[in-house]
Amino acid sequence: MRCARCGLVALLLALSSAWAQSGRRLPAEKPKEVKESEEMAITLEATEVIVPVTVRDRYGHLIRGLSRYDFAVYEDGVRQEITDFSVGTVPVNVVLLIDVSGSVATEINDIRLSALAFLEALGPKDRVAIIRFNHKVEEVLDWETDKRRVQRALFQLPAVGNTAFYKALYMAANKLRAVEGRRAILLFTDGVDTYEGPDQKTFEEALEAVRRADAIVYVISKTKAIRAFLKGERSPFIFRPLDPSDPYIQLYLRVLDQAEEQLIELAEKTGGRIYFPLDQSELKEAYGQIAEELSTQYILRYVPKNTARDGRFRRIRVMTGNPAYIAIAREGYYAPRQ
Repeated sequence: MRCARCGLVALLLALSSAWAQSGRRLPAEKPKEVKESEEMAITLEATEVIVPVTVRDRYGHLIRGLSRYDFAVYEDGVRQEITDFSVGTVPVNVVLLIDVSGSVATEINDIRLSALAFLEALGPKDRVAIIRFNHKVEEVLDWETDKRRVQRALFQLPAVGNTAFYKALYMAANKLRAVEGRRAILLFTDGVDTYEGPDQKTFEEALEAVRRADAIVYVISKTKAIRAFLKGERSPFIFRPLDPSDPYIQLYLRVLDQAEEQLIELAEKTGGRIYFPLDQSELKEAYGQIAEELSTQYILRYVPKNTARDGRFRRIRVMTGNPAYIAIAREGYYAPRQ
């Protein structure tokens, strides 16, 4: 199947050169003083847990102005005591994980311009790192708060080769585990992995690495745009559009569907969101919404009542007192192992 993917991607790369591109409150809990450790990561000294939460209404609008008493946090079904609460004040570390394989060759400039708009919305203490991936995974920029340096790095993004997506995601997660503050990955890709090598990763391995890093993943997916292109709905060809009944096109569409399912799962399980922009304006809008969400997140902290250091995955559920609101957070975290 992987060989078939490689052939299909080769086909796609050849084609892409012509492709243009608040209600009632919950019962109050008495706050409890908790001393912060030196590592202000999602799991502080593996005792205090930080849960970034986004709240939206049923129409998708962000909800602001809530307090700690509007939230309830459950770990494996047991309600936890919220020890600290803030709104968007914990600096965020964002890895820009950008697919620079040949299929994005015609879009790379739009990616740069939209990412620049995203940078302008970040706070002065927020840090950015850039990892690009095609058949290789390369760190273009280490953690940086200087937006001018980030801008320069964005213009060092070529577009060629196959796609080591899972390996890149795994690498980004491991990079985030070593830093303090909130952790997020902003991913631009079609999700199709065509890499073959001794160090290749599976989607399951990459997802577990992201969960262990307690990172939120925001996905800007190209799957919808590529699907429309392959079906001839957005074909830029002058002489002859693509034939969606071609068996190779049909096979690639099935591969694309599977990749899209994985991207949706990645965003949902980490408390992030997925976007499907079709053009530069929608791409810019997606970056803007992600920046706004990061700046308005509610930051909840609690000390788990389960003190076992068993290395198990513990599920987190966050609720608000208003049934019309939807609290979005990651599914859980891995407990420390003794």
